[in-house]
Amino acid sequence: MKYFLFFWLLIFSAAHSNSSNAPNNFQIYQQAKEEIALGADIRQFDTLKTHPLYPYLIADYYNNNLDKESEIIPLFKKFFSAPPIKRLHNRWIKNQFEAGNYQKIVDNYYHTDNQTTDCIYRQSQLLLGNTKAALHNIQKLWFSPYSVSDYCTPVFEIWTGASNAKNLLKRAKLAYFEGNGYFAARMASKVDNEDAKIITLFANFLENPVKLLDYSPADLTKTKLHRTLLPIALEKLIRKEDSTVYASFVMQFSPQLKNDENYQKMLTKLVGYLSNHQDLQAKSAYALLSSPNKEANEALLRFLVGNYDWQSIKNLVSPNDSNSMALYWLGRAKEKLGEDARNIYEKAAKTRSYYGFLAADKIGKAYEFNEQPIIPNDATQYNFYRNAGLMRGKLLYQMGDIANARQEILPLFKKMNKNEQLQLAYWLNRQGFHHDAIYVLGKLRYWNDIRIRFPMPFNPQVKSASAHELTKTDPTWIYAIIRQESSMNPMAMSRAKAKGLMQLIPSTAANVAKDLGIELSDGDIFNPNINIKLGARYLAQMYQRFGNIALASAAYNAGPGRVEQWISSDIDDITIWIEKIPFNETRKYVKHITEYQQVYAKHLGIKIPTITEIITQEPIVTSEAENDAVN
Repeated sequence: MKYFLFFWLLIFSAAHSNSSNAPNNFQIYQQAKEEIALGADIRQFDTLKTHPLYPYLIADYYNNNLDKESEIIPLFKKFFSAPPIKRLHNRWIKNQFEAGNYQKIVDNYYHTDNQTTDCIYRQSQLLLGNTKAALHNIQKLWFSPYSVSDYCTPVFEIWTGASNAKNLLKRAKLAYFEGNGYFAARMASKVDNEDAKIITLFANFLENPVKLLDYSPADLTKTKLHRTLLPIALEKLIRKEDSTVYASFVMQFSPQLKNDENYQKMLTKLVGYLSNHQDLQAKSAYALLSSPNKEANEALLRFLVGNYDWQSIKNLVSPNDSNSMALYWLGRAKEKLGEDARNIYEKAAKTRSYYGFLAADKIGKAYEFNEQPIIPNDATQYNFYRNAGLMRGKLLYQMGDIANARQEILPLFKKMNKNEQLQLAYWLNRQGFHHDAIYVLGKLRYWNDIRIRFPMPFNPQVKSASAHELTKTDPTWIYAIIRQESSMNPMAMSRAKAKGLMQLIPSTAANVAKDLGIELSDGDIFNPNINIKLGARYLAQMYQRFGNIALASAAYNAGPGRVEQWISSDIDDITIWIEKIPFNETRKYVKHITEYQQVYAKHLGIKIPTITEIITQEPIVTSEAENDAVN
């Protein structure tokens, strides 16, 4: 832990210190935390009462001294919005309940968005005979698609609505539509009627959707409730790897379910799955859609592109479409059919996107980046610097405590209006908190402030890696990978345990480090100096293996073995090959990387090949022995 704090201090102190003694303040705060952990009295640190992070110190102290009630209770009013005080409050409430101090709970409870604490408060009211207070808005809590804290059980038991058959079935359906089959069946088991049996049957399908095939279409669509529940189970079925096998089974229900919104959503997903496999059934599934949306249109378009069906592409896409993907492929189709496509490409080229850039290349036009920077509002920005939560978040970021920093900042974002949220993105970017600035703009779907959405921290590390003999890699490519992989968060970690800015799997990092003569210690993979060097080297290896940035990027994301398999099938036209990548994530990844390269080239003021030149570079086809040598 000390390593991370020191490492983060080095990164942020110079950029974010407000005075020359900021590192001393940091050291004093850290020393106080350490001494409190060893049992020091909080009164020893009265000089830190004005420190923005003082709530964290007192929370550390009183979490180990919950018996000091007279000192704890005033903190709930003074620092009620601070996350560590909310956590202290929740723990104190539970401790008081276990001690039987129900009146103290009722007198000092405040809402912290913690279900367990809420339930303890309600049960305390009940035990004090305050039934009305215990049941206040209870239906909102009870109507959950998931289990609620056991502390609420005695309160639910006195609420007549909890035993009402209609309510139980409503809650069972809520759970079912959330995909919580186990809880749906549990709620349905409390009711003895036909609807309960139907819900139980379909809840079991969520756990084992293949069981659907044991029933006839008539049995599965017998009642209105059957038809309401069926689409969710069908979607579970087609999400299996062999979705092509079940396509005809799910499509046979179109006559009965064509007007069902969830069935239409399922068909849209099916079109995508089938197009990923270039399965002819994609056209049949698409034909069943009553009103195809963008997702379905793009999926079918990928299928048609993969089959070189230019006439069908022309029939599918309207020249008035605003989707750059649709317009680009309409232009390609018109060219293949011997028609003039310039006006189509000109329209597509007005967007900053993978397809917009490809279209611009077709007509020799400069790329349009459509910049719309956020204009700072001085008053709002000034108020941010006076906001206690943002100031705590800022200091926590500077200390490397990103999890607590985000707990301070993101709840504030949710309470702001849109103009304030845009200003917050600007403020976060100015502080160097790029990951959250990107997150905020993504939530707002505000795409055109490309300075905030595509920032350039860690420039010395990127420059060093791009120039080093063993890691020599285009800096725009490195930046594009970092932006796509971690959104500039050095501490990022994926579900697959990929870590750091360039999201390296530990085993890959270890192999590359060995190749570079670097000895990795615990936590080194999160150090930007090391992570970028390792990531750049791995990119260089992938480029050495495939000789093409699009293929190498796909290999970085999905693994070189998979790319080798995909190459063997078809690579005559790289733009078509990209559309045929069977993994949604990898296909989008390659498009984003090549698009982002152009944005970073603009930021860096350097000229790089066009997106068409980059992706159409002749790939390298290597033997297995050569591949082993590269690896």
